[in-house]
Amino acid sequence: MSKSVIIIGAGIAGLAAGCYAQMNGFKTKIFEMHNKPGGLCTAWKRKDYTFDLSLHWITGSLPKSNVYPMWEELGLVQDRQYITHEYYNLVLDEQGNKFYSYTNPDKLQEEMLRIAPEDEKQIKNFVKDVKKFGAMDFPYNVGLLKFIKMFPSLRLWRKYSMSVKEMAAKFRNPTLRNLFELAFQWHDQTTAYSMMGMAQMGAGVSGYPLGGSYSIAKALEKRYVDLGGNIAYNSQVKSIIVEDNQAVGIELMVGTHKFGDIILSAADGHTTLFDWLNGQYTNSKITEIYQNLEIFPPLIFISLGVNHDYSQEPHYLFFPLKKPLMIAGKEIDRLEVRNHSFDHTLAPKGKTAFTVAVETNYDYWAELKEKPDEYSNEKKKIEEAIVNGLSELYPKIRDEIEVMDIATPLTFIRFTGNWKGSYQGWLFTKKSHAAQIPQTLHGLFNFYMAGQWVSPGGGLIGAATSAKHAVQMICKNEKQHFKTTKP
Repeated sequence: MSKSVIIIGAGIAGLAAGCYAQMNGFKTKIFEMHNKPGGLCTAWKRKDYTFDLSLHWITGSLPKSNVYPMWEELGLVQDRQYITHEYYNLVLDEQGNKFYSYTNPDKLQEEMLRIAPEDEKQIKNFVKDVKKFGAMDFPYNVGLLKFIKMFPSLRLWRKYSMSVKEMAAKFRNPTLRNLFELAFQWHDQTTAYSMMGMAQMGAGVSGYPLGGSYSIAKALEKRYVDLGGNIAYNSQVKSIIVEDNQAVGIELMVGTHKFGDIILSAADGHTTLFDWLNGQYTNSKITEIYQNLEIFPPLIFISLGVNHDYSQEPHYLFFPLKKPLMIAGKEIDRLEVRNHSFDHTLAPKGKTAFTVAVETNYDYWAELKEKPDEYSNEKKKIEEAIVNGLSELYPKIRDEIEVMDIATPLTFIRFTGNWKGSYQGWLFTKKSHAAQIPQTLHGLFNFYMAGQWVSPGGGLIGAATSAKHAVQMICKNEKQHFKTTKP
C-alpha cells in the first residue's frame, strides 16, 4: 500500500513536491491556507487589469539549460512563449545620467565605456566574466564529469561573492560607480547573483513567461492534479502533530486532525519551526540562521491600471524623485517602477499595468494590525504619494488611472503567512550562500522541508529544486528508486 504524504502549502515548492511524490507512487494531499495556488508566485485581477507580483524571469526556460528537464517534468515550459528583455533595468541618477543594464554583454560593455572610458580595463574584465556566467549552466543535478567541466566557471561565484557596492568601488569613474550600484545593489546580495541573472537572460537561457506568475502557478497545479494529487484550499494549519518524535499529521485551525505517514512543510520556515513545532527540534545552528541571515525585505506593493499606452516607455525604471515622498514613516527619494506592457495579457489593448515596490519596516505595519481605520488611512496616503511621484515622470498619469491596489506586509502575511511579510525568503548574500540550511530536523522522523526558507536567493528555481530534493530524500529513506515523468 502506498505511503501517504501530507504537504503544507500550495506554493511552487509544495506543488512541485506533490508532483514528484505522485510520480514516485506516494499518495499526497496539499493543505493550503489561501483559496488558490502559487503562494508568492501570484497575480490578482482588478477590473480589466492583472497585477503580477513576482515573476521577472525563469532560470533555465530554454532547452539548452540543464534545468529545463525539471521544468518539463513539472509541465511549465511546454507550449509556452518566453520573452527575453534587451536590458535588465534602466537607472537614472540625480544629474540625469542614464545607465541601461543590457543583457547582451557586448552592448553592456559599450554602455559602460560610454560613461567611463577611463575604466576600460576593469570594464572589459568584468564583461568577460559576465560572458562566462552566460555560458555557465546552473549547477543543478549534474554528474561528476559535468561538474568538473563547470569548475572554472563555478570559481566565478567566489570571485564575485563581494557585494555590488564593493564591486562598484573598483571603477574609478564616480558616475559609473553610482549608476552600477543603483542598477544592481540589493542589500548585501552578491555581485555574482546579479551577474548570473543578467547573463543568463543575455544568453537566452532565462526568460519571462508570457502570462506571468499566475499562469505558471495554474500550470503547476494542473500537473499535480493530473498526476492524481489532491488540494484542500482554505485549510490553514495550526500545528504539526508529533508522537514519539515522529511527525504523524497536522492540526488545522478549524480543529480537525489530518494524519499521514510523512509530513512535508513547504510553508513559511519560521512558522514551521517555531510555531507548528514549538521550536522543539531546532538547534543552535538553526536559531543562528533565523537570527543572523537577512531576509528579502517586506514591501508595499502598489499596482496601477492606466488608461494609456505606455508601451514605448522603459519596462523597469529606477529614478530619483525631485520631491521625496513620506511613505509609512520613511522618506523615499527614488521609485522603482515596472511597466508590464511587454505582456499583452495583463492589460487591455491601449492600456498599461504598472507596479511599484517600496521597501518598508515590518514593525510599522505590525502596530497597525489591530487599527483598521489607521491602516486604511495609511494606504490612502500611500496611494496619493505614489501618484505624486509617478507624475514627475508621467505628468498626465493622474487623470489616466482607472484602478489602484495596495498590498502591505500584512497582505503578504494574510495570504501566505510569510515571516515578517517578506516577499521571498533569504537574500543571496555571502553569509546565506555559505549557510547549510537543513531540509530535515535532527530527532524528528518522517518530516521534511522545502521552499525558499531552505534555499537562499528565492525564486522558482530554489523552490522547485528544494522540493525535488526533498522527495529524493524521502525515496532514499524509503529505499525506493527516485523516478520522474513528463506530461
